[in-house]
Amino acid sequence: MVVSGSTLAQNLNSAYFLDGYAYGHEMNPAKEYDRKGYISFPVLGNINMAFRGNVGVKDFFYKNPNGSGLVSYLHPSITSKEAMGAFHDKNKLLMDARIDILSVGFHAFKGYNTITLGSRANIGLNVPYELFNLTKNLTNRNYDISEFGATAIAWGELALGHSHQVNDAWRVGGKVKFLLGGAYAKMKMDNLSLDLSNDNQWIANANATMEVGVKGFTWGDTETKEYKNQYPGHMTYQQLDLDNADVDGSGLNGFGMGFDLGVEWDMEKQELVDGLKLSASLLDLGFISWSDVAIAQNKGDAFVFNGFHNIQVSDGPGEPLDEQADDLGDRLSDLYSLQDGGSGSKTTGLGATLNLAAEYALPSYRHLKFGLLSTTRLQGVYSWNEERLAVTLSPAKMFEMSCNVGVGTLGANLGWVINFHPRSFSLFIGSDHCIGKFSKQMVPLRSNYDFCMGINIPFGKSRIE
Repeated sequence: MVVSGSTLAQNLNSAYFLDGYAYGHEMNPAKEYDRKGYISFPVLGNINMAFRGNVGVKDFFYKNPNGSGLVSYLHPSITSKEAMGAFHDKNKLLMDARIDILSVGFHAFKGYNTITLGSRANIGLNVPYELFNLTKNLTNRNYDISEFGATAIAWGELALGHSHQVNDAWRVGGKVKFLLGGAYAKMKMDNLSLDLSNDNQWIANANATMEVGVKGFTWGDTETKEYKNQYPGHMTYQQLDLDNADVDGSGLNGFGMGFDLGVEWDMEKQELVDGLKLSASLLDLGFISWSDVAIAQNKGDAFVFNGFHNIQVSDGPGEPLDEQADDLGDRLSDLYSLQDGGSGSKTTGLGATLNLAAEYALPSYRHLKFGLLSTTRLQGVYSWNEERLAVTLSPAKMFEMSCNVGVGTLGANLGWVINFHPRSFSLFIGSDHCIGKFSKQMVPLRSNYDFCMGINIPFGKSRIE
């Protein structure tokens, strides 16, 4: 879970306050580039990938207090207080990846315009606190493990943007995006609970659903299993054998639309506060409608275990204990066994992002700016928030840099970006979350890290003084 589920970065937020950053329009469509325009290197123009999460390897493994090596949080030498203090109500591992295949910006139509063709992917995993509590502190009580699930989505987009100067102080912008759905998958456990509080019986409930929207995907043949201990009327049970799942074909499986909206307010130009500019944007307001989504779900029947009965002793009457135990295992498997639920259409949102920002340029030295950016991802149980304080320095027309710190739902982080943009060439490299320490096996101990870079060709002189 820690390694495979944790790959996020939609935009390089560390570059939000750089005037010479060509992709400012992807964080706020109202932003205007400081040149006449640009054209990206194919594929290499804007590569943005990262890992996010509020749990990491360090939360699952500890130094062995009684010897060498590592032990997991389940080890008796790790106290419950120490182990459970590392987990949250909702433990998230996320990924967003963005690669712009081709991007162009230019001034025309009384404003600044952008055209971008790119691909994006989003992965999310959510594990409730109670699941870890159950494994560490199993006692006779109720456990609610609902909202345990994962989601993945990949799509291509063609985005057309335009920003316009309304007057000296106000600038507005927007984008329309045409979305081409490549793949969609979702697994969710609703009403997943264990009632172990009763001394006479245990009750388990689970409503499991899995959806896969990939062109040509099928679950394959259903598998029939027999109960080891054959009670009348319960001889066999059915489940999907996921090893038989197959994809026969390729192509797009969904289409949709999205919108970005943005605004900037320069309070100095309105003669209110020298050097202060406020901005806001709402990104990825949209949907993708998927066709031929394969659905699998369990029966949702409650499982009741009231103990072993009529146990055979030696050669006496009754049922052997090992057969009753085998039957118990089969019936627990039946609780979450998935059956083919047919296929149908499905509409999914993109996960909107809200940015609120304030930047202040020193009146005595305009090349030094301070900025505060608040970013909120709105995506159900995979939502997160981050506040980032940045210091930006532009000592020359061809060079900008920013250092920043952030705090939020996914922990504290340190970010940076360097933007080198002489007249005919532009290169940026940066990170919103520094990678931090590694284990001896070269696995990052934290799940927050990313890498962003891009190469572009600007045209026109810089407007930075």
